[in-house]
Amino acid sequence: MKRRGVSSRWSSGAAQGIGVCVAGGAMAVFPFTDATALRLALMTVAFGASAVAIPLHYMTTAEVSPPLQRGALFGIVAATGTLPGLVAPFLTGHLVDTAATPDAGYTLAFLVTAAVMLLTGAHALAAIRPERDAARLGLAPVGAGRD
Repeated sequence: MKRRGVSSRWSSGAAQGIGVCVAGGAMAVFPFTDATALRLALMTVAFGASAVAIPLHYMTTAEVSPPLQRGALFGIVAATGTLPGLVAPFLTGHLVDTAATPDAGYTLAFLVTAAVMLLTGAHALAAIRPERDAARLGLAPVGAGRD
């Protein structure tokens, strides 16, 4: 998309936000579906659509960081990507253990996850603007001798 002249806001930022929102929507519907094929499709979308954000957030970070600081920033990005993997099992276990039934606990866990995904996806759509941020930081656009 960038080669065709689409801005980073839309080729990277919007793609991340939309992918996470689509995944969040599928996650929200998933616990209320009984049909096996539909449940499998929703699960595939819920756990797959958000994966588009992983490589794109590195591209976005690269556009708004000076070359000498990129390695450190990529380390921070990678570390924050592992944080949910530490918190989610504890939170899910707590929700399941404190709910009236395990089914209710898992439903709540899926809904909390969906809410977080929808909020962060919407925030990404509104906030990710690499060209604007790079200009504010006084960085040359990607492809202008920086990379």
